[in-house]
Amino acid sequence: MANSAKVSPELNNIHIRTIKEAFDVIDITPAQKLILKNRFTSLLEEYARRSKRYSYAFHGLRITITVGSLIVPAILSVQFTSTQITQVIYWVVWILSLLVTISNAAMTLLKIDKKYYVLNTVFHHIISEGWLYIELSGKYSGFKTPGEQPTHHNQFVYFCHSLEKIRMKQVEEEYFKLTQIHNHDNQPHALDQLIPPTPLNAKAFPITNANINSADLINGPTTTTTVRRQNTSQSEEDTLVAIERASASSQ
Repeated sequence: MANSAKVSPELNNIHIRTIKEAFDVIDITPAQKLILKNRFTSLLEEYARRSKRYSYAFHGLRITITVGSLIVPAILSVQFTSTQITQVIYWVVWILSLLVTISNAAMTLLKIDKKYYVLNTVFHHIISEGWLYIELSGKYSGFKTPGEQPTHHNQFVYFCHSLEKIRMKQVEEEYFKLTQIHNHDNQPHALDQLIPPTPLNAKAFPITNANINSADLINGPTTTTTVRRQNTSQSEEDTLVAIERASASSQ
């Protein structure tokens, strides 16, 4: 494991150098070459650097956990007669147990194993995507432009789109999943946006009377209907009282 961790960064540098040389000879405009240099190459160098750091951390912590878990029980199973040796063994076992516990906690808390696998996978995925574009093979062999001869120029925009999709997929895996946004209107395009659009059916609350209080504004037309019913019943009562008074005076 230690040897693979040391060789891997050097292999990453070789991948980056060879793909840079290939991009220099393909037939695209200077502006497109500048985009590849500033975006594609920067992503490769970023993932190579991050995968290198997490490779050292992953292999170091895994070796510490595995070897320490084997050494501690082996030492405890040995019987020592000397008191001085017993004290030394006690502190050795205590330090090893502490290192194993800290390594296991760091591995779990920082998700080093998951980031190690994800970053290395994305790094090699980007390299493979770059070589597919350079060779005009796979998805860049005219699959998306039927009836046209595939060239680096007309396949450039599809390559950039695929590159950004790989990048955003890794960001979602590491930070936040955009597909977990709750979609109220069942609109497919809302899943791809961090802030969903305003619903088209949104309407303001109707205000038909200037004297309606805050409860009327929240409840909407229901409260307005209740107020109207109360006003109607009050007018009916006033009419009945007036009829009774008129009949009493006539008697």
